[in-house]
Amino acid sequence: MDRISRFAWIGFVACMLAMGCEPAKKRGATGGEATGEGASKKPVVVVTTTMLASAAKEIGGDAVEVRAIMKPGGDPHLYQPRPSDAKMVTESALVITSGLHLEGWIDDLVRNAGGERTVVVASQGVEPIKMEGSPGGVDPHFWFDLQEWSKASENITDAMVGLVGEESDAGKDISKRGAAYSARVKALHTWTGEQLATVPEKQRILITSHDAFNYFGRAYKIEVVGIQGVSTEQEASQRDVANVIEQVKAREAPAIFVESSVNPSLIKQVASETGARVAGPLFSDSVGASGSGAETFEAMFVKNVEEITTNLGGDYKAFSPAEQGQ
Repeated sequence: MDRISRFAWIGFVACMLAMGCEPAKKRGATGGEATGEGASKKPVVVVTTTMLASAAKEIGGDAVEVRAIMKPGGDPHLYQPRPSDAKMVTESALVITSGLHLEGWIDDLVRNAGGERTVVVASQGVEPIKMEGSPGGVDPHFWFDLQEWSKASENITDAMVGLVGEESDAGKDISKRGAAYSARVKALHTWTGEQLATVPEKQRILITSHDAFNYFGRAYKIEVVGIQGVSTEQEASQRDVANVIEQVKAREAPAIFVESSVNPSLIKQVASETGARVAGPLFSDSVGASGSGAETFEAMFVKNVEEITTNLGGDYKAFSPAEQGQ
């Protein structure tokens, strides 16, 4: 099914689900059908990525129902919306997207879902890294700079407080959880800088499957090299592979890293040519599946820092929020 036909089908399904595309404001503020006076359902908040889902669930708590379009291990660059996603959006009162052209499919999905809802872009206010040749000319992986992710958590908090009401008990609880979450992220940012600072200067190079860690490199002062471009839709040429092989040899990089949601074949090719150890996986575009130890955004980030620090020769010390003043 081509792109136009796919979205036409999703739009048709969404329209049926939305009772003839009747506006959401006539169906109750939660996005579900109003069932009379006294009916109460948690507002449905739909998020696109697993990173957003992790933050929204922690901040929203039991005041909202968070539903994620993406599942752990999925690739937002390549994702193809399904009719069930349209149903999810149709039932929502709020949609939170990552932005910076990560989800090229989300605008059509929201438009075809019918009804009315607030759409919030979590990356609003983030300082983007410009990237020639990438969608929109920017790198969308801002969550790897925790100072920027803290801004996103504040945007998520404000959106959900606005949904339930600032003066309501639920709104006050969301505000408290949002402030606590932002404080933990800031502590994690400080700790990450301390870990990466222990990696010897010559070995401060992070070589991965695709170019997802530029914000990480900017924030924590480590050179970053991806074989593929910013999007996994971009194919690497043999010249790209050869350039990475040259860099691994010149820098005597002790390890290169596979990613959990990206085909490892190119990294393995570089390893076979250079003798560098294959480490990871790093989690780039998704949190980890159950049992991975990286099921939440924070756990994913800690897992990545541990893998990078230890495999590049640094002196790793486990993260302790209490020791970071939290």
